[in-house]
Amino acid sequence: MTSKLENFAVNYFLTRALFLGIGFSVIIGLSRQDSFLSFGVGTIIGLIFIFFINKIQKYKGDRTLNEVLKEMKVGGILLRFVFILYGFALLCEGLTFIQLFASSFFLIKTPIWFISLPLIILLIKITKDGVKTTFRVATSLLPISVALTILSLFALCGYMNISNIKPLFITNGMDFLKSVFYYTSLSVSPSILMLTTKKSNSTLAYLFGSFTLIAKMFLIIAIVGPLLASIYRFPEYIILKEIKILNFIEKIENIVALSWIFDVFIYLAMASLMVKELLPKKRKELVHIVILFASFLISFLIIGKYYTNELIIYYIFPIFITIVFFLTIPSLFIYLIRHKEN
Repeated sequence: MTSKLENFAVNYFLTRALFLGIGFSVIIGLSRQDSFLSFGVGTIIGLIFIFFINKIQKYKGDRTLNEVLKEMKVGGILLRFVFILYGFALLCEGLTFIQLFASSFFLIKTPIWFISLPLIILLIKITKDGVKTTFRVATSLLPISVALTILSLFALCGYMNISNIKPLFITNGMDFLKSVFYYTSLSVSPSILMLTTKKSNSTLAYLFGSFTLIAKMFLIIAIVGPLLASIYRFPEYIILKEIKILNFIEKIENIVALSWIFDVFIYLAMASLMVKELLPKKRKELVHIVILFASFLISFLIIGKYYTNELIIYYIFPIFITIVFFLTIPSLFIYLIRHKEN
């Protein structure tokens, strides 16, 4: 069984993972300077959904997700297919945006396929070692991520222009609701991956991860303004270029950006673990490797190759993961309430 600290670490990374390349850009485009308010409202609503995930973990007890789905028989077969599809979609999305991020700022002349290939090899290795290894890696990366996040937040405070935040409450009701929906969907849905472990509680990690996201959103708008922020594909990285420490230490954005890389890596590892756990036992290792390489090929040959496909992912993906959430979590919750472990 994983420890509370390990569960906290993984939950923290999962809460933040889907905002690289998607979350900030989409929400700023909808609600401009009201975006950090939509983050706050979305966090409150998100706690309701986290509550249900926590209850499922409690009622599931020491049973694995695989065991619970076997107990559910026909319904479990359908949910198993949805979970595997969900994990596969997360792998494709994560690999696509890590490629896009790296090729936009770090490895401009490097072929896209070469960027994510080492990740696939690493995912095969870490998934083979099981849940404990992934959770220990997350725990090791947690203090580095938190330190880099706090450093960036404090370093960027001096570059704020509060006039960029004003006026507030300019977004029409429908767009504000959409931005709240996107935030809640993107921050909560990755927590489904925690069902691969036992008796975890996501509340504190979700709140802490959400706090860092709200603070980052506030700084993005205050530094570059809502108009420019809505144009940039990675506004969270652009503002890091402003950081100067003691007036001579600069260009540290690549170091600070490691915290976002950690987020995506842990969530890719958890998605890989979920897919592997739910595969049939016969030739599981081989099928799992095939699925990882299939997601790798789709990410750079289909999605990442065409900008129009990336735009579709921006707006469709939050809707897709919300549908998955409402198909799986209520079903598991109702079943486990009726069949609580003694």
